[in-house]
Amino acid sequence: ELASGQATVQGIKAAIAQASTVSIANGTTTLDRLVLNLGGGTATVTGKVGTALDINATLARVPMSLANSFSPGLDAAGSISGTAKVTGAPANPAIAFNIDASGVQTSQTRGAGVGAVSVSSSGTFGANKLTFNANVSDGAGLGVKGGGTVTTAGTPALALDFNGVVPFGLLSQKLAAQGLSLSGTANVNVQVRGPATSPVIGGSVSTSGARLVDARSGLAVNDLAADVSIAGGVARINRLTGTLSTRGSLSASGTVGINPAQGFPADLSIKLVDGRYTDGRVVTANLGGDLTIKGPLTSAPVIAGTVNLAKTVITVPDKLPGSLAALDVKHKNAPGAVKAQDKALRPPTTSGKGSGSGLALDVTVNAPNQIFIQGRGVDAELGGSLKLTGPASSPQAVGTFTLQRGRLSILGKRLTFTEGTVGFSGSLVPYLNLTATTTTTGATVTIVVSGEATNPKFTFSSVPALPEDEVLAQLIFGRSMSNLSPLQIAQLAEAAGQLAGVGGSTSLLENLRSAIGVDDLDVTTDDQGGTAVSAGKYLNDRTYVTIQKGDKPGSGKATIDLNVGRGVKLRGEANDAGEAKGGIFYEKEY
Repeated sequence: ELASGQATVQGIKAAIAQASTVSIANGTTTLDRLVLNLGGGTATVTGKVGTALDINATLARVPMSLANSFSPGLDAAGSISGTAKVTGAPANPAIAFNIDASGVQTSQTRGAGVGAVSVSSSGTFGANKLTFNANVSDGAGLGVKGGGTVTTAGTPALALDFNGVVPFGLLSQKLAAQGLSLSGTANVNVQVRGPATSPVIGGSVSTSGARLVDARSGLAVNDLAADVSIAGGVARINRLTGTLSTRGSLSASGTVGINPAQGFPADLSIKLVDGRYTDGRVVTANLGGDLTIKGPLTSAPVIAGTVNLAKTVITVPDKLPGSLAALDVKHKNAPGAVKAQDKALRPPTTSGKGSGSGLALDVTVNAPNQIFIQGRGVDAELGGSLKLTGPASSPQAVGTFTLQRGRLSILGKRLTFTEGTVGFSGSLVPYLNLTATTTTTGATVTIVVSGEATNPKFTFSSVPALPEDEVLAQLIFGRSMSNLSPLQIAQLAEAAGQLAGVGGSTSLLENLRSAIGVDDLDVTTDDQGGTAVSAGKYLNDRTYVTIQKGDKPGSGKATIDLNVGRGVKLRGEANDAGEAKGGIFYEKEY
């Protein structure tokens, strides 16, 4: 009789939970219900061992962490219950099993972003061959079932089939490192054949209604649908379609090697139709194109091809958020996926050596016209063609977009740009270089707008050479700073602030306009220093009234505009001398 006792094998402690008997007769050992405590669970064994085996074992909530004692890196969690029956000759036993495991996790599954799963399996093992069926599921949509055979004699050989639903959330950790997020599920049907050392994988993967988000660019692809076939170590994309959240559609086809050792080599073709891109700050573009992605996806793939731009607007911010500073957010006890995404969203640090890896560009961008630059008085149109090369994180442009037309407006003065380009210099923020030249009564004035579109610099020069404030005074009022009235000096300061993108949210005139309840308020001066004030207000959606009064007798007048639609306006005007006139006007924006 075995009434009590315990043993420790490789750190696993087992203790007898209740009395059992062991008997030996005619060369056969009989064990009568031996119950062992194993880490909070139990194992019950009953049976006979002799020239033939007849053993029954039952596991009840045995913790899988026991395996960590002889495999420290496994870090297993969960519990296992089930039954096993062993029969046949000791030299060649036959095993039948039925097990259920819950809360299963290992260091490998955690590293892959897989949460706790439940596994149920049944099968047999005998004559060096394992035959089984299994079901794997979790609480997040994972549901895979399948099975097959594994022969263990010589080189193990596999013949397995699995199918089911796999949520893309399992890829969240790897995608977060690239600043990406993918939601939805995939329907998988996979076959594994051949030696375990070099198995041949085949099958298919399909999805519909998935969504991919690039956190760094703010782009999202909705309604992703794909059909992928797997054979010969290659995943072939037969169909992949989606719609951009900003507008447009994309489609793709091609192949991706599924051998991790080769870096998942890709040969993909992508077509974008009627797309719209915005970076949320400066650029809004309508575009289409044909691109390819070639090379190992995990190291240095190359995006090549042609992008054709339609209407593209580069907006120079009117105001800089000078009172706002970047927040230094530090994550404490954050999950691995959050840490990876935070790292991906931070500006990259570069060294002199460089890593030599990452996404590379070889893309030609065509835009015959309709690249508009607007903001801070700039209104220009450019066109042309350029090629983006080098790393996507710091692209270099070969060629530029060149000026087709443009003007700069400062306090009612309009200057025509005579030359200009837009290119890229180490980032995807457009780099401006525009020049306007005009002649005043005392000098030839040149204005250069240069720098990244987020905050370009306005530089004033003249012949003969004058200080910048004098250049601006000559440009706007045609006279020296010393001859300007206080109101003109205030206007000059306001114009300088507008060009620099600094100041409050409203100007002095804007504050006054709000106070008296009109829609527009402006102060103008002529070459002789005469001043006029005008105020305008919408009476309704179609009717606009303007009243203007100067500092000279007879300079007052009232104008009423009636918008009858399709660019046609009726205009009437009367002055303080009792004169009146009217007309019909046609206006069209381009």
